[in-house]
Amino acid sequence: MKIIHCSDLHLDSKLETNLTTVQALQRNHEILHTFSRMVKFAVEKGVDVILIAGDLFDTERTRGITTDFILDTIASAPTIDFLYLRGNHDESKQAFAGRSLPGNLKTFTETWTYFQYNSIVIAGIEINQENYEKLYQSLTLQQDYVNFVVMHGQESTKPGIGFICTPLLQGKNIDYLALGHIHSYKEERLDRRGIYCYSGCFEGRGFDECGEKGFVLIKIIGKKVTPEFIPFSTRTLVEVPVNITELTTVSEIQSQIEKASSGVSSDNLVKFVLQGSYTLETQKDFRFLLPILQNQYFFAKIIDESKLAISVDDYKYDISLKGEFIRMALASERSDQDKEQIIRFGIQALTGEDILL
Repeated sequence: MKIIHCSDLHLDSKLETNLTTVQALQRNHEILHTFSRMVKFAVEKGVDVILIAGDLFDTERTRGITTDFILDTIASAPTIDFLYLRGNHDESKQAFAGRSLPGNLKTFTETWTYFQYNSIVIAGIEINQENYEKLYQSLTLQQDYVNFVVMHGQESTKPGIGFICTPLLQGKNIDYLALGHIHSYKEERLDRRGIYCYSGCFEGRGFDECGEKGFVLIKIIGKKVTPEFIPFSTRTLVEVPVNITELTTVSEIQSQIEKASSGVSSDNLVKFVLQGSYTLETQKDFRFLLPILQNQYFFAKIIDESKLAISVDDYKYDISLKGEFIRMALASERSDQDKEQIIRFGIQALTGEDILL
Protein backbone atom coordinates (compact mmCIF):
# COMPACT_ATOMS: atom_id res chain seq x y z
CA MET A 1 0.00 0.00 0.00
CA LYS A 2 1.10 3.59 -0.69
CA ILE A 3 0.03 6.70 1.21
CA ILE A 4 0.80 10.38 0.65
CA HIS A 5 0.97 12.66 3.68
CA CYS A 6 0.60 16.38 2.96
CA SER A 7 -0.60 19.46 4.82
CA ASP A 8 -0.69 23.25 5.05
CA LEU A 9 -1.66 24.29 1.55
CA HIS A 10 -3.21 27.50 2.95
CA LEU A 11 -5.25 28.06 -0.19
CA ASP A 12 -6.34 31.64 -0.91
CA SER A 13 -3.75 33.10 1.42
CA LYS A 14 -3.20 36.84 0.79
CA LEU A 15 0.55 36.43 0.13
CA GLU A 16 0.96 40.20 -0.27
CA THR A 17 3.64 40.80 2.39
CA ASN A 18 6.32 40.71 -0.29
CA LEU A 19 4.43 40.19 -3.55
CA THR A 20 2.31 42.42 -5.73
CA THR A 21 -1.40 41.62 -6.06
CA VAL A 22 -0.75 40.06 -9.46
CA GLN A 23 2.16 37.95 -8.14
CA ALA A 24 0.13 36.85 -5.10
CA LEU A 25 -2.72 35.68 -7.31
CA GLN A 26 -0.24 33.81 -9.50
CA ARG A 27 1.28 32.11 -6.45
CA ASN A 28 -2.17 31.04 -5.25
CA HIS A 29 -2.88 29.52 -8.64
CA GLU A 30 0.50 27.78 -8.53
CA ILE A 31 -0.37 26.19 -5.18
CA LEU A 32 -3.57 24.85 -6.70
CA HIS A 33 -1.56 23.54 -9.63
CA THR A 34 0.89 21.88 -7.25
CA PHE A 35 -2.02 20.05 -5.60
CA SER A 36 -3.24 18.92 -9.01
CA ARG A 37 0.26 17.76 -9.99
CA MET A 38 0.53 15.82 -6.72
CA VAL A 39 -2.75 14.02 -7.41
CA LYS A 40 -1.55 13.08 -10.90
CA PHE A 41 1.71 11.86 -9.36
CA ALA A 42 -0.32 9.79 -6.88
CA VAL A 43 -2.36 8.18 -9.65
CA GLU A 44 0.79 7.35 -11.63
CA LYS A 45 2.50 5.84 -8.57
CA GLY A 46 -0.52 3.79 -7.51
CA VAL A 47 -1.14 5.66 -4.26
CA ASP A 48 -4.16 4.43 -2.32
CA VAL A 49 -4.69 7.21 0.23
CA ILE A 50 -3.81 10.90 0.49
CA LEU A 51 -3.77 12.30 4.02
CA ILE A 52 -4.38 16.05 4.28
CA ALA A 53 -3.25 16.91 7.81
CA GLY A 54 -4.89 20.30 8.15
CA ASP A 55 -4.90 23.89 6.85
CA LEU A 56 -6.10 23.08 3.38
CA PHE A 57 -7.51 26.62 3.35
CA ASP A 58 -6.06 29.75 4.94
CA THR A 59 -9.21 31.47 6.21
CA GLU A 60 -12.95 30.92 6.28
CA ARG A 61 -13.28 33.10 3.18
CA THR A 62 -12.32 31.13 0.10
CA ARG A 63 -13.02 31.73 -3.57
CA GLY A 64 -15.58 29.46 -5.17
CA ILE A 65 -13.16 28.71 -7.98
CA THR A 66 -10.64 27.43 -5.42
CA THR A 67 -13.10 25.11 -3.67
CA ASP A 68 -14.48 23.78 -6.94
CA PHE A 69 -10.98 23.15 -8.30
CA ILE A 70 -10.03 21.12 -5.22
CA LEU A 71 -13.25 19.08 -5.29
CA ASP A 72 -12.96 18.46 -9.05
CA THR A 73 -9.33 17.37 -8.64
CA ILE A 74 -10.28 14.94 -5.87
CA ALA A 75 -13.18 13.57 -7.93
CA SER A 76 -10.81 13.07 -10.89
CA ALA A 77 -8.91 10.42 -8.91
CA PRO A 78 -11.66 8.01 -7.73
CA THR A 79 -9.19 5.21 -6.95
CA ILE A 80 -7.65 7.32 -4.18
CA ASP A 81 -9.25 8.06 -0.82
CA PHE A 82 -8.61 11.62 0.42
CA LEU A 83 -8.73 11.71 4.22
CA TYR A 84 -9.02 15.33 5.33
CA LEU A 85 -8.50 16.71 8.83
CA ARG A 86 -9.22 20.38 9.48
CA GLY A 87 -6.44 22.51 10.95
CA ASN A 88 -6.49 25.73 12.95
CA HIS A 89 -6.84 27.84 9.78
CA ASP A 90 -9.53 25.73 8.17
CA GLU A 91 -13.22 26.51 8.01
CA SER A 92 -14.01 23.66 5.63
CA LYS A 93 -17.67 23.53 6.56
CA GLN A 94 -18.13 27.01 5.10
CA ALA A 95 -15.82 26.32 2.14
CA PHE A 96 -17.74 23.20 1.15
CA ALA A 97 -21.20 24.52 2.05
CA GLY A 98 -23.81 23.88 -0.62
CA ARG A 99 -21.51 21.65 -2.65
CA SER A 100 -21.78 17.96 -3.34
CA LEU A 101 -18.65 16.25 -2.01
CA PRO A 102 -17.03 13.44 -4.02
CA GLY A 103 -17.40 10.00 -2.47
CA ASN A 104 -13.62 9.58 -2.10
CA LEU A 105 -13.30 12.66 0.15
CA LYS A 106 -13.64 11.55 3.75
CA THR A 107 -13.22 13.69 6.83
CA PHE A 108 -12.14 13.32 10.41
CA THR A 109 -14.16 14.79 13.27
CA GLU A 110 -13.73 15.97 16.84
CA THR A 111 -13.85 12.37 18.06
CA TRP A 112 -11.49 9.64 16.91
CA THR A 113 -12.44 8.48 13.42
CA TYR A 114 -10.97 5.25 12.06
CA PHE A 115 -10.56 4.14 8.45
CA GLN A 116 -9.38 0.58 7.78
CA TYR A 117 -7.66 -0.75 4.66
CA ASN A 118 -7.08 -4.47 5.24
CA SER A 119 -4.40 -4.59 7.98
CA ILE A 120 -3.81 -0.83 7.93
CA VAL A 121 -5.77 1.51 10.21
CA ILE A 122 -5.77 5.31 9.88
CA ALA A 123 -7.13 7.26 12.84
CA GLY A 124 -7.54 11.02 13.17
CA ILE A 125 -9.05 13.67 15.39
CA GLU A 126 -9.52 17.44 15.39
CA ILE A 127 -8.34 19.02 18.64
CA ASN A 128 -10.70 21.42 20.39
CA GLN A 129 -11.54 22.89 23.80
CA GLU A 130 -13.58 19.86 24.85
CA ASN A 131 -11.26 17.01 23.84
CA TYR A 132 -7.65 18.22 24.08
CA GLU A 133 -7.02 16.56 27.46
CA LYS A 134 -9.00 13.32 27.06
CA LEU A 135 -8.25 12.39 23.44
CA TYR A 136 -5.00 10.59 24.30
CA GLN A 137 -6.72 8.15 26.63
CA SER A 138 -9.51 7.41 24.15
CA LEU A 139 -7.23 6.43 21.24
CA THR A 140 -7.42 2.67 20.66
CA LEU A 141 -5.12 0.93 18.19
CA GLN A 142 -4.46 -2.80 17.93
CA GLN A 143 -0.89 -4.05 18.13
CA ASP A 144 -1.21 -6.40 15.14
CA TYR A 145 -2.24 -3.67 12.67
CA VAL A 146 -0.12 -1.06 10.93
CA ASN A 147 -1.41 2.11 12.53
CA PHE A 148 -1.42 5.68 11.22
CA VAL A 149 -2.61 8.67 13.24
CA VAL A 150 -3.41 12.10 11.74
CA MET A 151 -3.36 15.28 13.86
CA HIS A 152 -2.72 19.00 13.46
CA GLY A 153 -0.78 21.14 15.91
CA GLN A 154 2.54 22.03 17.48
CA GLU A 155 4.46 19.16 19.09
CA SER A 156 4.62 19.58 22.85
CA THR A 157 5.31 17.80 26.12
CA LYS A 158 1.90 18.86 27.46
CA PRO A 159 -1.62 18.67 26.01
CA GLY A 160 -3.35 21.84 24.89
CA ILE A 161 -5.52 23.38 22.17
CA GLY A 162 -3.36 23.46 19.07
CA PHE A 163 -0.71 21.27 20.72
CA ILE A 164 0.12 17.60 20.31
CA CYS A 165 1.54 15.91 23.38
CA THR A 166 3.87 13.35 21.86
CA PRO A 167 4.78 11.67 25.19
CA LEU A 168 1.09 10.75 25.68
CA LEU A 169 1.08 9.06 22.25
CA GLN A 170 4.01 6.81 23.08
CA GLY A 171 3.18 3.15 23.56
CA LYS A 172 -0.10 3.52 21.62
CA ASN A 173 0.94 1.14 18.79
CA ILE A 174 1.46 4.05 16.34
CA ASP A 175 3.67 3.32 13.36
CA TYR A 176 3.36 6.72 11.67
CA LEU A 177 2.02 9.93 13.21
CA ALA A 178 1.13 12.28 10.32
CA LEU A 179 1.20 15.87 11.52
CA GLY A 180 0.35 19.26 10.08
CA HIS A 181 1.02 22.83 11.24
CA ILE A 182 4.83 23.13 10.97
CA HIS A 183 5.76 24.32 7.49
CA SER A 184 9.06 22.46 7.16
CA TYR A 185 9.59 18.73 6.74
CA LYS A 186 10.57 17.03 9.98
CA GLU A 187 10.83 13.37 10.98
CA GLU A 188 11.56 12.13 14.53
CA ARG A 189 11.19 8.97 16.57
CA LEU A 190 7.96 8.80 18.55
CA ASP A 191 8.86 5.67 20.48
CA ARG A 192 10.47 2.29 19.80
CA ARG A 193 7.77 1.38 17.34
CA GLY A 194 6.87 4.50 15.40
CA ILE A 195 7.85 7.92 14.10
CA TYR A 196 6.12 11.27 13.86
CA CYS A 197 6.44 13.45 10.80
CA TYR A 198 5.55 16.96 9.66
CA SER A 199 5.22 16.97 5.89
CA GLY A 200 5.66 20.74 5.73
CA CYS A 201 3.77 23.06 3.39
CA PHE A 202 3.42 22.67 -0.38
CA GLU A 203 4.85 26.05 -1.31
CA GLY A 204 6.81 28.52 0.81
CA ARG A 205 4.78 31.70 1.38
CA GLY A 206 7.40 33.92 3.04
CA PHE A 207 11.13 34.01 3.71
CA ASP A 208 10.60 32.28 7.04
CA GLU A 209 9.70 29.24 4.88
CA CYS A 210 12.82 28.88 2.76
CA GLY A 211 14.03 25.61 1.27
CA GLU A 212 12.46 22.64 -0.45
CA LYS A 213 8.75 21.99 0.11
CA GLY A 214 6.60 19.05 -0.86
CA PHE A 215 4.96 15.98 0.68
CA VAL A 216 5.78 12.54 2.07
CA LEU A 217 5.31 9.34 0.07
CA ILE A 218 4.91 6.33 2.37
CA LYS A 219 5.25 2.73 1.24
CA ILE A 220 3.91 -0.08 3.44
CA ILE A 221 5.12 -3.60 2.77
CA GLY A 222 3.95 -6.06 5.39
CA LYS A 223 4.50 -4.19 8.65
CA LYS A 224 7.39 -2.10 7.33
CA VAL A 225 6.61 1.61 6.89
CA THR A 226 9.05 3.54 4.68
CA PRO A 227 8.53 7.32 4.29
CA GLU A 228 10.26 9.45 1.65
CA PHE A 229 10.12 13.23 1.37
CA ILE A 230 9.29 14.32 -2.19
CA PRO A 231 10.29 17.93 -3.09
CA PHE A 232 7.45 19.20 -5.27
CA SER A 233 7.03 22.97 -5.09
CA THR A 234 6.68 25.12 -8.20
CA ARG A 235 9.03 27.72 -6.75
CA THR A 236 11.44 27.82 -3.83
CA LEU A 237 12.19 30.66 -1.46
CA VAL A 238 15.94 31.10 -1.08
CA GLU A 239 18.03 33.24 1.27
CA VAL A 240 21.44 34.16 -0.18
CA PRO A 241 24.10 35.65 2.14
CA VAL A 242 26.43 38.12 0.39
CA ASN A 243 29.64 39.28 2.11
CA ILE A 244 30.50 42.81 0.96
CA THR A 245 33.59 43.31 3.14
CA GLU A 246 36.33 45.19 1.24
CA LEU A 247 33.99 45.91 -1.69
CA THR A 248 33.69 49.54 -2.75
CA THR A 249 31.82 50.03 -6.01
CA VAL A 250 28.27 49.05 -6.87
CA SER A 251 29.66 46.91 -9.69
CA GLU A 252 31.77 44.93 -7.21
CA ILE A 253 28.71 44.33 -5.02
CA GLN A 254 26.70 43.28 -8.07
CA SER A 255 29.41 40.80 -9.06
CA GLN A 256 29.51 39.40 -5.50
CA ILE A 257 25.72 38.97 -5.54
CA GLU A 258 25.91 37.12 -8.85
CA LYS A 259 28.67 34.88 -7.52
CA ALA A 260 26.77 34.11 -4.30
CA SER A 261 23.57 33.28 -6.20
CA SER A 262 25.19 31.09 -8.83
CA GLY A 263 22.92 28.09 -9.42
CA VAL A 264 19.78 29.72 -7.98
CA SER A 265 16.92 29.31 -10.46
CA SER A 266 15.34 32.41 -11.95
CA ASP A 267 11.93 30.88 -11.05
CA ASN A 268 12.63 31.31 -7.35
CA LEU A 269 11.90 34.00 -4.79
CA VAL A 270 15.23 35.24 -3.45
CA LYS A 271 16.26 37.33 -0.46
CA PHE A 272 19.81 38.68 -0.64
CA VAL A 273 21.29 39.43 2.78
CA LEU A 274 24.27 41.79 2.73
CA GLN A 275 26.73 40.88 5.47
CA GLY A 276 30.22 41.86 6.63
CA SER A 277 31.48 45.43 6.91
CA TYR A 278 31.63 48.48 4.67
CA THR A 279 33.25 51.91 4.68
CA LEU A 280 31.96 55.39 3.96
CA GLU A 281 33.24 54.97 0.40
CA THR A 282 31.18 51.82 -0.27
CA GLN A 283 28.46 52.37 -2.88
CA LYS A 284 25.44 50.55 -1.49
CA ASP A 285 22.96 51.80 -4.08
CA PHE A 286 19.91 49.53 -3.80
CA ARG A 287 18.02 51.68 -6.33
CA PHE A 288 20.56 50.47 -8.87
CA LEU A 289 20.87 46.86 -7.70
CA LEU A 290 17.26 45.91 -6.91
CA PRO A 291 15.70 46.45 -10.38
CA ILE A 292 18.44 44.26 -11.88
CA LEU A 293 17.69 41.46 -9.43
CA GLN A 294 13.92 41.82 -9.85
CA ASN A 295 14.37 41.26 -13.56
CA GLN A 296 16.38 38.11 -12.93
CA TYR A 297 14.01 36.35 -10.50
CA PHE A 298 10.28 35.90 -9.96
CA PHE A 299 10.80 38.03 -6.84
CA ALA A 300 13.89 39.54 -5.22
CA LYS A 301 14.60 41.71 -2.20
CA ILE A 302 17.73 42.99 -0.44
CA ILE A 303 18.19 43.02 3.33
CA ASP A 304 21.20 44.96 4.60
CA GLU A 305 22.85 43.47 7.70
CA SER A 306 26.33 44.84 6.96
CA LYS A 307 28.00 47.08 9.55
CA LEU A 308 29.79 50.37 9.07
CA ALA A 309 33.51 49.93 9.84
CA ILE A 310 34.22 53.24 11.55
CA SER A 311 35.30 54.48 14.99
CA VAL A 312 35.92 57.82 16.70
CA ASP A 313 39.70 57.21 16.51
CA ASP A 314 39.51 57.13 12.73
CA TYR A 315 38.50 60.82 12.76
CA LYS A 316 40.08 61.92 16.03
CA TYR A 317 42.34 64.47 14.37
CA ASP A 318 40.25 65.25 11.33
CA ILE A 319 39.48 68.99 11.50
CA SER A 320 37.10 68.94 8.54
CA LEU A 321 33.34 69.38 8.71
CA LYS A 322 33.02 65.67 7.91
CA GLY A 323 35.28 64.73 10.83
CA GLU A 324 33.36 66.92 13.27
CA PHE A 325 30.04 65.51 12.07
CA ILE A 326 31.18 61.90 12.44
CA ARG A 327 32.62 62.51 15.93
CA MET A 328 29.33 64.08 17.06
CA ALA A 329 27.27 61.25 15.60
CA LEU A 330 29.39 58.53 17.19
CA ALA A 331 29.36 60.29 20.56
CA SER A 332 25.57 60.50 20.64
CA GLU A 333 23.44 58.20 22.81
CA ARG A 334 21.54 56.78 19.87
CA SER A 335 21.65 53.10 18.93
CA ASP A 336 24.45 51.81 16.74
CA GLN A 337 21.94 51.31 13.93
CA ASP A 338 20.72 54.91 14.18
CA LYS A 339 24.29 56.24 14.31
CA GLU A 340 25.19 54.30 11.21
CA GLN A 341 22.19 55.63 9.31
CA ILE A 342 22.80 59.24 10.44
CA ILE A 343 26.43 59.07 9.35
CA ARG A 344 25.55 57.54 5.98
CA PHE A 345 22.87 60.13 5.23
CA GLY A 346 25.06 62.96 6.53
CA ILE A 347 28.06 62.03 4.37
CA GLN A 348 25.82 61.73 1.31
CA ALA A 349 24.47 65.23 2.00
CA LEU A 350 27.93 66.72 2.64
CA THR A 351 29.28 65.32 -0.62
CA GLY A 352 26.28 66.52 -2.62
CA GLU A 353 24.95 63.02 -3.40
CA ASP A 354 21.33 61.96 -3.40
CA ILE A 355 20.36 60.47 -0.03
CA LEU A 356 19.81 56.75 -0.58
CA LEU A 357 17.05 55.50 1.72
